[in-house]
Amino acid sequence: MSKTIFSANKTSARLLVDYASQKWAIDSGQRNTQSERLYLISYDLYIKARSYAIINKLAFWMAAIAGILVLAWPSLAILAKDFGYEKEFLKSAIVQTTVTGLAALTFAVYSHYKKRQVYLENLMRRLIYADQSNQLLLDKILSELERLDTGFGFSDALTAKPKDSIDQS
Repeated sequence: MSKTIFSANKTSARLLVDYASQKWAIDSGQRNTQSERLYLISYDLYIKARSYAIINKLAFWMAAIAGILVLAWPSLAILAKDFGYEKEFLKSAIVQTTVTGLAALTFAVYSHYKKRQVYLENLMRRLIYADQSNQLLLDKILSELERLDTGFGFSDALTAKPKDSIDQS
């Protein structure tokens, strides 16, 4: 019985890297330098997408909890007073603003890393669906990996000009 790569309990990145392994016959024992390199790039993209997916899951649940707190905070102050628990911090505008700010931050973190995860999954799709001899695509993917690995710099963000992305080609 052959092992299937399809499962509803996988991220897109996991599905794509499993498919890449079969497409390029990594598990068959046949050595092909080009296939190994393509699989290596695919797996490098997978590692990054997986990391972003983990951050996404954490940020999503924190954002959901913080969003509920923003909605429920005014009611908490009233309910706490009804149960004889009167603390000034529950009515404080500073605390309510802080809770709202934390909710906004967690939503922003989720959105930021979700975009990166989807971007990396799309790079994986382009790599897998492309012709093996497409060196231009490989060069673009390698330059995107280099850009992603450098991270964020405030000076870069202030002086950056709009850059053509691989998704726009």
